Amino acid sequence: MKKIILIIAVVMLWSFTTLNTNDPYCMGWEKGYCEGWKYIEGEFSVCPVAPVCPVPRVDQYKFKDGYNRGFLKGVRHAKNQ
Repeated sequence: MKKIILIIAVVMLWSFTTLNTNDPYCMGWEKGYCEGWKYIEGEFSVCPVAPVCPVPRVDQYKFKDGYNRGFLKGVRHAKNQ
């Protein structure tokens, strides 16, 4: 029983990460987060690893929407470090 639960959990995790890596919203999130970080820390700073892409809000699924939300989050994280 434990093996079945473990297999299901691994498959679900794999499918979640696979879907997010090809999603335009999540690609925008990562790019926006990095740019927001650089906006505060400087153009030549090294971007940290972006947090996990959040679930898009209603009617926000485009690259631009993810970029804008990631940019704001990156700015907030850079200010609070």
